[in-house]
Amino acid sequence: MDTSFAELTQNLPHRPILDKALSYFDDLPKIAIDCGCSAGNESTFLLQQNFIVHAFDPSVQARDICLQKFAEHNNFIFALDRFESYEFPRASLIIALFSLFFCAPHRVDYVLEKISNALFPEGIFLLQVLGKDDTWVVQESTQFAGFERRQLEQKFSKEFEILWMDELKGYKPLANGTLKFWHFYALILKKKA
Repeated sequence: MDTSFAELTQNLPHRPILDKALSYFDDLPKIAIDCGCSAGNESTFLLQQNFIVHAFDPSVQARDICLQKFAEHNNFIFALDRFESYEFPRASLIIALFSLFFCAPHRVDYVLEKISNALFPEGIFLLQVLGKDDTWVVQESTQFAGFERRQLEQKFSKEFEILWMDELKGYKPLANGTLKFWHFYALILKKKA
């Protein structure tokens, strides 16, 4: 049996980009949503920062790891769900790291609208999306949406201030060690008041 992503990554620390996103976080209620949370590594860090964390993932393994890891945390709420059907609560911080691109391409705009509606004014949205040259986009364009920088600027500039955007292109391993050509954008957005 293959080891799940959640199992492979459960002992890793949170991603450093979360620290960068929190540096933009103003005096808002400490309520976060960890989308596609996997083993809850970002959730762990947010709980340590006194956030209430709503998290979801479609993986049963992720659920089992999170429910065990956070059994003593009353401020952690988990849902076995995916972007398209998740009922987003109101939040000041929404994180979608290495997860949003698993949303069906024809549903991405719908999901982004749900996220925008859930985010408080001046709230922070931290996300990663695939670029046009990513292996998954090139080989499976019906399953993965790929974007160009200009498209992202147009997509988000109406409702969000783009605080930071970075592009990565290169071969990096998946959690299981398989080498893959990645092309993705990481963005930190602030919802306009």
